[in-house]
Amino acid sequence: MNFEASNNGTDSTASTTETGFSKALPTKKRTHSQNNKAIDFKLDIDAGAKRIKCRLNGVYKSFPAEAKEIKSEVPLRNDGCFGYRKRNYVVGSAIDRVNGTLIVSSQDNKLSHLDVWILGALTHYRKVLKSAVDSRRRKTQPVQINLWLRVVTLSSPQRKDLDKMLKQISDFTWEDLDFKVQVKACEFIDEGEGAALEVVKLYNHERFHLLDLGGGTITFTTYEWGGEELSTVAKTPVSGGGMTSIINRIFKSLTRTDRGAIQAENIDIQEALELSQIRENNTWHVPLRSSGKVKDISSEVDGALSEWVGNNYAIQKLFDSISQKLAKGEYLYCSGGGFAVAVIAEWLMKYLSNGIDGARVKILDSPQDVNLAGLKHLDA
Repeated sequence: MNFEASNNGTDSTASTTETGFSKALPTKKRTHSQNNKAIDFKLDIDAGAKRIKCRLNGVYKSFPAEAKEIKSEVPLRNDGCFGYRKRNYVVGSAIDRVNGTLIVSSQDNKLSHLDVWILGALTHYRKVLKSAVDSRRRKTQPVQINLWLRVVTLSSPQRKDLDKMLKQISDFTWEDLDFKVQVKACEFIDEGEGAALEVVKLYNHERFHLLDLGGGTITFTTYEWGGEELSTVAKTPVSGGGMTSIINRIFKSLTRTDRGAIQAENIDIQEALELSQIRENNTWHVPLRSSGKVKDISSEVDGALSEWVGNNYAIQKLFDSISQKLAKGEYLYCSGGGFAVAVIAEWLMKYLSNGIDGARVKILDSPQDVNLAGLKHLDA
């Protein structure tokens, strides 16, 4: 028989003596780690006003910047569903399946709920989480994650508060399984740096400008490249000047146009803009589906863009300054989801380069993604 010696704390094996009694033979004590091996998760995240953009271990995804805190159990096999700090959350498109308290990034929740957006991002990578679950040696123990974060943000004054908040991300549940998280490092990346690095990689300018039209903010930044390091010379953000403001103005234009009953929400306008086209005769087509019919709202969009600039002094002065720089032959590159919309991109390009022959202005490829995707240049 086997037993453990009570005095020295070592494992022992019974051995029978000539008298028939057993004696304890000391053996080397076996030690086992109680936890599963930690798996590295490298996450870049940009919590925008309209969409959350993320990149986990090099794989890019994005989803709506909306969440719900719910009292019921979270749906299984849906992206963005998890339990955290004794609450249940659904983040992204799956919120339409549940009832709960709505959290919208654009309503001052971009940074105050950053922990929710981060866990929402992780739980959009079902294949990665499933692989981590399957790799456990001890099936009754939580999955261990080492989280390496890079957070894209404009909010420099809040970085200490953000760092403190991120340290509370210690555990969550997904698909009724427990995960433990250790934030190994958190680096705050200035918004626009990814796009600027893409410019450096492609064009190698020593000095250039970047105009980023995002969901909640439009930002103009001047960069310098010294051959090894990218530096920010100046930055001008206009809060409330992004795509959300444009869509609100389009909605207002629709409500005052006597064209029959147009029933549209902001999401419908957003989708119409995404389907917009510039036709061969240089006319616009912006198809809005309402009450079973398709209506072209091109004129309302054009008018709304004029009001967006004309009624906002900060944007008007910013655009005048940008146009002056283009007239001097300086380089301007454009990024952000607004420049992924055909009609908005064309309107802005014409406005900024009006009266300037050979204006050096260009929209970057995949402008809606490049702010985050361009961070790949930091990986090297």
